Amino acid sequence: MVMARAGQRVGFFERISRGWKMTKLGMAVVRADPELMVYTFLSAVFSIFASIAVISGSFGLEVLTDSESASAQEEDVVIAAHLGIIFIGYLTISIITVFWNAAIIASSYERLTAGTNPSFSYGIGQAMKCLPQIVIWGIISGTVGVILSILEGIANDSKNPLAIVAWLAAIIIGAVWWMATFFIVPFIVLEKSGVMEGFTESPKLFKETWGEDVATHVGTGLLQLLVILLIVLICFPLIYFGNVGLILAILIGLAGVGLSVLFFTTVESVNRASLFYYAKTGEAPPMAEKLGLEF
Repeated sequence: MVMARAGQRVGFFERISRGWKMTKLGMAVVRADPELMVYTFLSAVFSIFASIAVISGSFGLEVLTDSESASAQEEDVVIAAHLGIIFIGYLTISIITVFWNAAIIASSYERLTAGTNPSFSYGIGQAMKCLPQIVIWGIISGTVGVILSILEGIANDSKNPLAIVAWLAAIIIGAVWWMATFFIVPFIVLEKSGVMEGFTESPKLFKETWGEDVATHVGTGLLQLLVILLIVLICFPLIYFGNVGLILAILIGLAGVGLSVLFFTTVESVNRASLFYYAKTGEAPPMAEKLGLEF
């Protein structure tokens, strides 16, 4: 199977090979700039705080309205308030994720193209410049995420007659949404485009680089899985050395898995930056040549 790009016919396996090289490039960037993982870590920390705020708000609402004499109408209001708090929390987490993802993409793009080592504040500054677009996109993507979560909830309910329909809908909508919005954050933070412009241009770029996009996504996921399995294999024998070994296995396991998730999640964002450059220019980012990676 071959696809056309810039007047040339590009083979499927050539796309996969190029995607793998982009994954190696992404890992090289994160190894060269490990501070990029701090962005990912901060994203996780702020998301956890937002989750705690949602849980606290829901619990506080439950305490304030806890009454056996509450009417059905009052109970409906409480339920609506709970759902509102959860929805706002979900959107907040989405905005947080988009913001720090934008910071990673901006900082790594500078390294990939200019070859410089940008400061930690550089990515944050670039993301702040397009904060309104980030908030809008976070709200949109968060809302779609809520819809997908609802569909997945229905799909997991074996007693619901619509479970299969919801399962299929979640898969189809999720896949189409991922493909259609793959490059929106790079458009926002790198070209300072509006959300609607990103919606228009992102599917076009994905169509041109679909094989590389999928290859980097799958490749990064598989590498992360292999690393986690390796960590498990290293920790497993330690449990036979008594309580000390068990504690050591848990500590090593948690630290190893945590670092692995941070590393490969960051690599995913860096990959998107290099894929954006390739999709726009048809060439590998300049840093690839320095590493001997020819696309």
